[in-house]
Amino acid sequence: MNIAAAHMLEPEPIEIDPRPCELCGRTIDQHECVDQGEGPEFHCFPDDDIVAQWELADPRDAWRHTGEVPPAADVRNSDISARPAKAPQYRTPQSTVDAFRLVAGRDVAHLRAWLGNRPKDAPYLLSLLEGQAHD
Repeated sequence: MNIAAAHMLEPEPIEIDPRPCELCGRTIDQHECVDQGEGPEFHCFPDDDIVAQWELADPRDAWRHTGEVPPAADVRNSDISARPAKAPQYRTPQSTVDAFRLVAGRDVAHLRAWLGNRPKDAPYLLSLLEGQAHD
């Protein structure tokens, strides 16, 4: 077997262990490799001060310098430029609709006071009273 064939049989370190480093988060192929005859040793490259400042400013990466527990993978790999999802549109709870139907049979003053305590629900409930909305 020639040297080229032997090299082809030996897997690359990244093929053996594709997990990210617990210290720096980089994969094994992004580390300094030192082989002193007893097998390769992989060392993290020291970060420049600017990189450390960037990571400390980003809550997804600050754990690398603060000693805190790393956030979940979905947080660490999230897009910080994404806009938050639009809040869902308010919908009157069914229990409020049911209570309204009980109160609607009483006098107008009681109904007005009850609706005054529920300003978000009042337009929908009044439309129920007028027969415009359906469940």
